[in-house]
Amino acid sequence: MIKNLFILIGIMLLSACSSAPYENFDPTSVQGKTSLKVVSQVQQDEIIKEFVPSNASSSAGAQFGLVGALVGVAVDTSINNSRAKDAEAAVEPFRNATLDINVRNLLEQAFTDKIEQLDWVTEKKLVSELLEPSTKIKNYLASMDEDLLLLINTTYSLKPNAEVIEFTAGYSLFDKTTTTNTKSTPKPVYSNIAKVQSYPHNGSVRRLTKEEKEAEIAKLKEKYPTDESLPKLKIYSNQKTLAREIAKINKKTITISNHEPAGSIWLNNNGELLRKEMLAAPELLAKMIINDLSGEYPLPMDVETNKKKKRDSQPLEEFDNGMVISREPNGMLLYKHRDAPVYTRFGASF
Repeated sequence: MIKNLFILIGIMLLSACSSAPYENFDPTSVQGKTSLKVVSQVQQDEIIKEFVPSNASSSAGAQFGLVGALVGVAVDTSINNSRAKDAEAAVEPFRNATLDINVRNLLEQAFTDKIEQLDWVTEKKLVSELLEPSTKIKNYLASMDEDLLLLINTTYSLKPNAEVIEFTAGYSLFDKTTTTNTKSTPKPVYSNIAKVQSYPHNGSVRRLTKEEKEAEIAKLKEKYPTDESLPKLKIYSNQKTLAREIAKINKKTITISNHEPAGSIWLNNNGELLRKEMLAAPELLAKMIINDLSGEYPLPMDVETNKKKKRDSQPLEEFDNGMVISREPNGMLLYKHRDAPVYTRFGASF
């Protein structure tokens, strides 16, 4: 299982490093195609717990050259093997609490329910299968009867400090007719990444809530008044100070005191919270991917017309529990809590 964990971590790293396009899917690129095969792949049978990989080889190589790098690689291997074993031991109770949850089947059902939403193709066929690692997309496309292939690869995990449960799907749409006559690796018509980070039941850090921000800003306005009864120079000075302090408040974070790196909250009541999030994630992933491919998540008009404009996270859907679906500056679709960071293998990022 340790070997499989390293393989899955590699797949997840590859997905994380892949660049998603900051663009809308254009169905005219597949106009005239009548049939689509959707392949949903899940490379694992149970949840894994991520760990922070060692980076000794990079630092040793920078300081001591090739010899240092070789020593560092050996150190990395030893440390990573140890951390992988610890992660395997730590995740065991999470697996025991979800033995009856078949993520592969849940995703298949979710995509089956959603793919009829795709109106740019008439015939749609979904299969849940695991392609061999040696499978070449070009050969797979040639073996198909359908015109188009939508390949979806999904992984799911517990973050290193157990803040959230994460599901990540990389998806690519291939046109059979434009790839079978080339010797190079086929390029997809469109590809993107969708990531679901659960409600942060065990969050470690957060932004201020809307109410907390309003309360702090009210105090600042009392401290730095700008009413017309004050001298103009004082008003100007207070306005500058207010703007600076409010900017700090908008970026202020709070460490959550009851965070547990072991994540025992997920296992309370027979894993109630863990099960709830794992059962909900496949439906959310399918919704995000199919909405992206059916034009439900258009880019803002000013971004469409000005590609050099600085990109911000673009909210797409908001939910009553504070969760938000957004398109991130790198194009990825992300579901997370509005006040939570993006939890990564290496920490938290706002």
